[in-house]
Order: sequence, then C-alpha cells, then structure tokens
Amino acid sequence: MKRKSIAMLAAAICTLAITITAFAADFISAEQARSIAAQWVPAGSTHLVTKDEGLEFIPHYDVKFYDNKTNTAYEVEVLKNGGKVREFKMEAKTVIGSPKIVLSANDVQNLVRKEFPNAVFTKVDLDRDKGLYEYELDFYTAEVRGEMKFNPETGAVLEKEIKYNVH
Repeated sequence: MKRKSIAMLAAAICTLAITITAFAADFISAEQARSIAAQWVPAGSTHLVTKDEGLEFIPHYDVKFYDNKTNTAYEVEVLKNGGKVREFKMEAKTVIGSPKIVLSANDVQNLVRKEFPNAVFTKVDLDRDKGLYEYELDFYTAEVRGEMKFNPETGAVLEKEIKYNVH
C-alpha cells in the first residue's frame, strides 16, 4: 500500500513538473514585451521602462513610453505567458478640456465608434475639471472594456484606457 502511494505521488510530481515546464516555455522576455508594446505607440516614442510584474496574480510586463512630439504618456501591459496585450493606456499631457462645448454626446460616442464600432456605452458624462469641460465615456465590446476622455470643443482624446478580454 505504501509503495502504491509513493508511486502515485511521484507520478503526480512528474505531471506537475511537466505542466509547469510547458507553461513557462510560453513566457516571453522583457525585450520581447518591449517590442510588442512598441507596436502600440507612435513611432519615435521614447521607451522609459519595462517593469517585470511576474509576481502579480496575472504575470505581465508594464512597458512605458513617452512621445515628446505630442507630450503623451503610454503604458502597455503585455502578458508574460504568450505576449498578448492585456491593457493599453494613454494620457495626453498638454491636451486639456475646453471652456466651450461644441460637440454633442452623440458626436463623441461616434468618435469612440470609429475605433470600436460595436461599443455599448455605460457612461457618457460632460464633466468639469479645473473650470474646463471634458466628456468622459465608459464602454465595452465583446473584446474590450474602455474609458475615454475627450475635449468637447475639438474632439481631441485627453485620456484612453482600454482593457482587452484576454483568455
């Protein structure tokens, strides 16, 4: 009986070791993550840092860039296992809201729909921040959940956060 238990335990340990090895074989390097993330930002953006978040619940790399031409910060989360992009964030540092409201809520929803045609909106608000107006929209599709902020006069994107449904 004791030998049978030891044999079963040894088989379970071998199976676990094979599974872990196969799982780890799909892990990408920080340099690969940086290369993947660079495809999501404008050419010429400066790479700031690639941070290994391997101890998180979902192991990933946080890759940050900055575009000096537009003063825009970018952050791309790339999964360590397989290299899919999990999240994309951008923040325009010099684009701000406006004291004028030219665009309607429907106009800014259409701006989102240009990039995400099947967007379903859960929030469309005209907010005021430091005396300037900005539209804030929350939405989802089958592939993503997102939040975007727009200048209500020009339609310029102030902030964008997209979380991809990665399985």
